[in-house]
Amino acid sequence: MGKRKQAFCHTRAFWMFVMPALLLFSVFFILPLILSIGFSFTDYDGWKTMNFTGLQNYTKLLSSGEFYKTLGRTFGYALFSLPFKVIVPLLIAVLATTKYCKGITVVRTISYLPVLISALVVGITINWMFGQEYGLINFIIQSLGGEPLQWALNPMLATFVVSFASNWASTGFYMIMFIGGINNISKELYEASSVDGAKGYQTFFKITLPMLSPTIFIVLLLSTVNLLKEYALVQGITSGGPGTSTTYIVQYMFNQGFTQYRYGYASAIGVVVSIVFIIIAAIQFKATKGGEIE
Repeated sequence: MGKRKQAFCHTRAFWMFVMPALLLFSVFFILPLILSIGFSFTDYDGWKTMNFTGLQNYTKLLSSGEFYKTLGRTFGYALFSLPFKVIVPLLIAVLATTKYCKGITVVRTISYLPVLISALVVGITINWMFGQEYGLINFIIQSLGGEPLQWALNPMLATFVVSFASNWASTGFYMIMFIGGINNISKELYEASSVDGAKGYQTFFKITLPMLSPTIFIVLLLSTVNLLKEYALVQGITSGGPGTSTTYIVQYMFNQGFTQYRYGYASAIGVVVSIVFIIIAAIQFKATKGGEIE
């Protein structure tokens, strides 16, 4: 009886700790997911109209040229930004963990500070830096005798600005993950390579990089998903412009739902995009073998 009572107490304590998180997860994730799937089969307009339309929303979506253009634009932005999401924080993490780096705490703090800033503040800061007339970057360019760049009017420059902002805001977070991975690598491996006369770059490519495979996989996965669902930064910096050059799939879905009041159609977009995200994650898992260390 004593063991049963103890097991019951442990089970009750377990559910007492888990239930709040489970409740929040259900209310803010599971329930919206179920509602979104349900709305995708209707012509719901956010008010009174909600008639069952079957697969009509999906048929329209999969035959929409605008949807494919937006999806392609989103993939292009993600492919352009993804290498920087991995390489930059990795290099900073390596620098911040080397014994030759002075002021490691300062480096880590400065790199992590943007993570603590809200997307709105990041947008304001980036707009101040890349403003066409009074921006810091154009001021520096003009001071050096150059012509100011049309950051907000050139599609390629606008994409670069959004990508720069996204990388700047997330580098510190991924840096911390890489630092944790580097600190978990056995020091004996580095000592053995030092005895064998390995140089710094050889140690990095033969020991550090392979041993960081699980961390790199997680960073790749998180970065890809975050880039594909980029919204707040884009709204705060370009609002999808110029034209539709920085209108990505989440902005497109938002416009369909909250601007054109096509909630059913927007829900169908959300369902299809979620499936696409799952497929991409599965491909990454397969390609990287789940970050398995060989």
